[in-house]
Amino acid sequence: MAANCSWEAPSGGRNKVCPGPGEVPELQGRGFLTMEQLALLPPPAVMNYIFLLLGLCGLVGNGLVLWFFGFSIKSSPFSVYFLHLAGADGSYLLSKAVLSALNTGGFLGAFADYVRAVCRLLGLCAFLAGVSLLPAVSLERCLSVLFPTWYWRRRPRRLSAVVATLLWLLALLVTGVHNYFCVFLSRQASEVACGHMDVFLGILLFLVCCPLMVLPCLALILHVECRARRRQRSAKLNHVVLAMVAVFLVSSIYLGIDWFLFWVFQIPAPFPEYVTDLCICINSSAKPVVYFLAGRDKSQRLWEPLRVVFQRALRDGPELGEAGGGTPNTVTMEMQAAPGYPS
Repeated sequence: MAANCSWEAPSGGRNKVCPGPGEVPELQGRGFLTMEQLALLPPPAVMNYIFLLLGLCGLVGNGLVLWFFGFSIKSSPFSVYFLHLAGADGSYLLSKAVLSALNTGGFLGAFADYVRAVCRLLGLCAFLAGVSLLPAVSLERCLSVLFPTWYWRRRPRRLSAVVATLLWLLALLVTGVHNYFCVFLSRQASEVACGHMDVFLGILLFLVCCPLMVLPCLALILHVECRARRRQRSAKLNHVVLAMVAVFLVSSIYLGIDWFLFWVFQIPAPFPEYVTDLCICINSSAKPVVYFLAGRDKSQRLWEPLRVVFQRALRDGPELGEAGGGTPNTVTMEMQAAPGYPS
């Protein structure tokens, strides 16, 4: 099978070597999104330090988001989603940092293998939860902008928390089924079943989640463009949602090309797997930076408290003093005054 080919570097140059039928490695293929280090090219040693640095920095950023959105900022429908996104991204970065630390230290043995297996399961579950939360955020934001009166008056009070919980349960279920077919089944049965699960994961991510997050963003962009023609500045929350989806799409290009070429055309991935892992780590670490850049006030020369910056990133409506923003968003104020407005 083409995916089981590897590269060796003898004195005469680099040659591609494919094992025979009896030499196929125990884990077939690349193992889509399992974070098993089965790349065609082994990652350089420096990549472990890069993953460790990215993981620690991302953990600090997502930890701040968890603290401020969970304890310091008044809860809102979108802060609940951002809270769960920070939990998913932090869990993925934690698993990747632990794996990198184990690889850097060269830890071996049964306990180290057990920790690696747990980290891979945690990383896959967290990644699936994070990707599935983005369409929910995009859809809700599109509904709240295009149909504000209907959205704020008819929307169930705990909808964000319920949707986020269901998406976490879905991620746990998919991760458990994937682990069962790819790890616990016998070798011959696992080879076929795991391949089918990898195809299912690719379809779920690239053909279901991506359109569900992109189409509402396109509608949101059109709406923002129409407001711009009337010289009205869009809400910062729109910028946050659009930026998060854009960062995910850019960072998942390599992963999508990898999956499409391998599972559709049986062509070995053109990128080493550590490149796709690096893009996922960047995506998981970038969301706190997006909140900060969207919420900071350029007119403030002095350093503002992060709580104020993050709270401003959740602002729904043009700011006071902006063009077309002499008064706050009327619909938002009316909805906030309504008894059914979620706190």
